[in-house]
Amino acid sequence: MEAQQADTIIGVDVSVKGNLKNKGSIQINGNVEGEIKSDENVTIGSSASVKGPVMAKNILVSGKVDGVVEATEKVELDPTGAVSGDIKTKTLIIREGAIFNGNSIMAGAKETPGKTEKDELKDEVIAESTPKAGFWDKNKK
Repeated sequence: MEAQQADTIIGVDVSVKGNLKNKGSIQINGNVEGEIKSDENVTIGSSASVKGPVMAKNILVSGKVDGVVEATEKVELDPTGAVSGDIKTKTLIIREGAIFNGNSIMAGAKETPGKTEKDELKDEVIAESTPKAGFWDKNKK
């Protein structure tokens, strides 16, 4: 994610309890306990620790987040980043060394109008049980 000047910056030695909401970008370098919400970008610096949900257009995690991370566009975990919680986004980038414990939901990846979650699961089971010829089958005759 390209570096942009943040409208709001929480310094390294700053601890905040409460919700942060901003139309512009937010840079967290300290500790936040509460919801973080931005209409633009949220950057969780390598020295940062966040307990609570983070919601924005793009989210870059270089520090620690304990909570749901939800971006309308992209979530990126740097090698120093750690997320304990679910991630929901269109694009997810997890760099080598990053830690992610939770579930990921790729928004719009498999949404089919008129199909229920049960129908989607049925399709997955059928697809998994259908034998496919592949690399390993070439030597069998």
